[in-house]
Amino acid sequence: MISGFLITGLITRQLEQSQFSFWEFYYRRARRLLPAAYVVIALTTVAAPFFLSDVGLRELRNQVFGALTFTGNVVLWSQADYFGGAAETKPLLHFWSLAVEEQCYLLLPAFFALAPKKWWLLGVGSLLVTSVILCFYVAFRHPSAAFYLLPTRFWEMAVGSIGALLPASPRVAARLATLRFPALGLLLLIPIGPSGLQDPVVDAALVCVATLILLLAPCKESMAVRGMAKLGDISYSLYLIHWPVLVYVRAAWLSEPPAVAIYAAVFFSVVASLALHRFVEKPFRRGSVTSHVRMTSGLVIATSLLAIVPAVDIGATESRVGVSDVRRINYGLGRACDLTPGSLPQTIPEACQTADRPELLVWGDSFAMALVPGLAKTVGEAGLAQLTMSGCLPAIGVAAFSRRAASPYPRAFGEDCIRFNDSVLSILKNRPEMRTVAISSPFDAPVSNDFILLKRTGDTFTEVEASVDGAAEGIKSLVEAVRALGRRVVVVAPPPVASFDIGDCLERKARGSLMLGDYRDCKIHVSDYRRMRSRTLELLNQVAMKADVEVVSYHDFLCDDTTCKTEIDGKYLYRDSGHLSYEGSELIARKTGLAERLIRAAR
Repeated sequence: MISGFLITGLITRQLEQSQFSFWEFYYRRARRLLPAAYVVIALTTVAAPFFLSDVGLRELRNQVFGALTFTGNVVLWSQADYFGGAAETKPLLHFWSLAVEEQCYLLLPAFFALAPKKWWLLGVGSLLVTSVILCFYVAFRHPSAAFYLLPTRFWEMAVGSIGALLPASPRVAARLATLRFPALGLLLLIPIGPSGLQDPVVDAALVCVATLILLLAPCKESMAVRGMAKLGDISYSLYLIHWPVLVYVRAAWLSEPPAVAIYAAVFFSVVASLALHRFVEKPFRRGSVTSHVRMTSGLVIATSLLAIVPAVDIGATESRVGVSDVRRINYGLGRACDLTPGSLPQTIPEACQTADRPELLVWGDSFAMALVPGLAKTVGEAGLAQLTMSGCLPAIGVAAFSRRAASPYPRAFGEDCIRFNDSVLSILKNRPEMRTVAISSPFDAPVSNDFILLKRTGDTFTEVEASVDGAAEGIKSLVEAVRALGRRVVVVAPPPVASFDIGDCLERKARGSLMLGDYRDCKIHVSDYRRMRSRTLELLNQVAMKADVEVVSYHDFLCDDTTCKTEIDGKYLYRDSGHLSYEGSELIARKTGLAERLIRAAR
C-alpha cells in the first residue's frame, strides 16, 4: 500500500512535469531494491546446506529462481500444496510480497504514461474494485492463489495509488488528522487480535485504510516521529534479513526454539540490517551510474551462481544417504490415486487397485495413502483398492475446513470432501467383492481449534465448532453406511507424531547437519505425542465405543513407555512430520502382519 502511494506520486509528478523516463524509473527501482536483495539471497543460499534437508534445498532452489526473476509469489504459490513444506521452513517466503510489488512496477508506469490524466483516478479505482471482487471470489476455492498472486493483491497497491491521486485539501487533511490515533490503534490491534473472518481481505483492507489515513494526515515532527523515520530507514533491510534468520534458527532446533534463541535472532537481524543498510543500500543509492551497473551485474551473476549450490549439495547428499527416494511423496499405488477436490469418482481408477476384484478397500486421506504400499505387498491374492483424497476426513456428512489465509482447506474443500465420501460409498455399493473397508486419517483436523466443521443436513451445509462429538458422529455414520451394504469396517489409527518434521530430522542427522535442542535423536517422545494428540486419541476412543468398531494402532509395535521409533534397521519409517515413507509402510506391514490383522479385526 505504501509503495503504491509513493510510486504513484513519483510517477504522476514527473509525468505532469514532462520529466518521466521509463529507463530512469526502472533504474532507480533496481538500485533501491536489488542490491540488498541479492546480497541476502546469496547469503541465504550459502547457509542453506547447513540447515535444510534435500527437500528444503530443492524448494529453496526454486525460491531463488523466483526471487531473481520477480516471480517469487508464483513459485511460492506452486509450493503451497498439501505436501509442500510449511511456511516457517521456507527461507525466502517473504519475497512473495516483493515480487507482487515488482510486478506492479511493470504495470503502473505504463498505465499512467499511456492513459490520459483524466482517466487516472477512474482507471485505478476500477482496477481496485475488480481486484477486490476477484480476491473474494478466488479466496473461497483457491485461498493460496488469492494470497500470493498479483490480480488478487493489486487492490492493496491501488489503495495507496488512489491516496496519491486524490487532490490535496487542507480541510480533508484536518479531518483526517482527527483519525490519526484511531488509525494507529487499529494498526497495533489487528496483528494481535484479527477479526477472525474467513477472508483476510477485511483485515488487510482495514490496515490499508488506516495506513492511508496516517500518510494523508498532517503530523508535526517530534522525537517519536524521528525515531520511526530512523527505523524506516532500515526497514527494507530488516524485512529482507529477519525471515531467513528465523527460519534457520527454527531449523536448528527442529521445533519451536526457546525464547532466548528468538530474541537473539531478532537482535542479530537488527544488527545485520544496520550493516546491510550502511554498506549496501546507501552506497548503491548514492554511487555513480557506471559503478551501479557494474556492481549490480556482478551481484546478479554471483547470486545466479550461488543458486546452484543447493542443487550441488542435493546431488552430494543423495549419493551419501540416498534420501531422495526414501522421502518421496507416498501416494500409495500412484499419484493418480490422490483424487483432487471437486472430482467425484464414479469408478476406481485401474491404477488404484491391485486385482480385478479386490477384497480390501482403503478409504481416507493422505495417511490412508501411506498405508497402501505395505498392504499391497502383503495382502496377497485378495488384492486391495485405494480411494483417497488428501486432507479429506473419511466420514459421512461431515468435513473439516480452515479459515486461515492460503490454507489448502477452504470451505469449498469441505463441501468437495463431503461429496467425495458420498461417491466412495456409491462405488462401494456396486463392488460387492470388497468385503472389508479400512479407513485411515490423522483424525486431527476435525478436533482442532484451527478448523471448523462443515455439516450437511439435507442439501444445506452449516458451520459448527470443531469437536470430538461432531467428528465421531460423522465417522459413525460412515461405519453404519458401510455395514448397511453388508461390508465390514476397521479403523486404522495414525502413526505417532512429534512436534518436528521426523523425515527432515532423520535426513539431517544422517548428513551431520547442525541440530540443537531435545529432539536430536529424532525419536518421538510418548508424553509429547499424547499431549499433542490428546483430542485425536479421545476421538478414536469415542469412535470405537459409539460405532462398535476396532481401532488398529501401531503404538505397541513402535513405542515403549517413553519413546517411539522413527527408523528400524537404518530405514526411515516417516517421510515427513507424520506420513509413512514407502519403506516404512512396507516394513511395518510385514513386521506386524497388518493386512491380515485389519481383515481379522474388521466387523
